[in-house]
Amino acid sequence: MNRFIVVAAVLAALTAPPARSQTIETEIIVDGVYLRDSTQRAQIKDMTMSVESYSRKLTGDGAIKEEKEFLKTDYMKDTLFRANFHEFYLDSVRQDSAALAGQARDDADRRREGRFRDANINPTEVFYPSHRSNYEFTLKGTETKEGRACYHIVADCLVDKDSLLEGEYWYETEGMNLVYAEFRPARLRGALKQLDMQMWYAPGPDGYWLPMKFHLLGRGRAMLVIKFNFEVAERYFDHKVNTGLTESFFKETTDEK
Repeated sequence: MNRFIVVAAVLAALTAPPARSQTIETEIIVDGVYLRDSTQRAQIKDMTMSVESYSRKLTGDGAIKEEKEFLKTDYMKDTLFRANFHEFYLDSVRQDSAALAGQARDDADRRREGRFRDANINPTEVFYPSHRSNYEFTLKGTETKEGRACYHIVADCLVDKDSLLEGEYWYETEGMNLVYAEFRPARLRGALKQLDMQMWYAPGPDGYWLPMKFHLLGRGRAMLVIKFNFEVAERYFDHKVNTGLTESFFKETTDEK
């Protein structure tokens, strides 16, 4: 069945007059969220976007130890990813090409090891049928978020896994697109004590809802006494969708010459 028809049917069900239990209404919204997100992801074959990335490390008492800023371009196609780094600033001082290449290698290493947190995360994945048994969903009602009427849903993870996420999500009532999310790993591993993330979405080219901002705040404790904090903020712009990126493009080196 055409997914657009299914999404329309879900939206119609939500606006129908007969009263329903909150459990049924929550299930309908969760179905609508999944159908909308999966439909859009099936239509987007590849995406390119410019990124301004800022990160900093702080001591336990809040003093800044290090600040980094990057300008780069991210390329995505299905599960493939590539980042081309253009500029790198350390403590507000622009670094040379060797340092830039080193940061690009570090970024690639983190991704290979699964230690990345950015717009490649799909917060809506918790609502996919393959994940739902791991969660309890609670509809908090309708609220205004980023100037839009939204369904506010909480997803509490029932499984103690650091690979799963949980949090609060705001989906616009008009089209079931994700507007804003606050989420975190269901379980923290190692020295981490906090890893809170936020993402903002808005319509981009051709009406697709795309990531616009990402924020992460983390803290931890190493060797029992050494506290550490870190923060990441990214802004995404100049999105381009379905430009025809090939798999061979992602096999090329990501280091800039």
